[in-house]
Amino acid sequence: MKSGMVAFLLWCLGFVGLCGLHRFYVGRPGTGILWLLTLGLLGIGQLVDLFLLGSMVRQANMITGLMGASAKVNNSNIVAPVINIHVDPRTHGNPIGDRPPQS
Repeated sequence: MKSGMVAFLLWCLGFVGLCGLHRFYVGRPGTGILWLLTLGLLGIGQLVDLFLLGSMVRQANMITGLMGASAKVNNSNIVAPVINIHVDPRTHGNPIGDRPPQS
């Protein structure tokens, strides 16, 4: 399991020119290399990562947990949560319920 504190400490190393180490830690080596070579996209990417770091750690932990359950997961397959919508056939498309549509 990845630690948010460790990821934040690695993010702080960007102040001394070692940008992108936090991305290696959370399993994103491609963008980690990009951050190292461009000084965190000239500091802008490094600053944005301050706000995204928590979700990157949670995502890495989720993938690690799924891998432990012998599931094959690709890092690019993580998307927004699923929203279930229930449609009551008795309303016949009327969202208000039993009242007839207004004209």
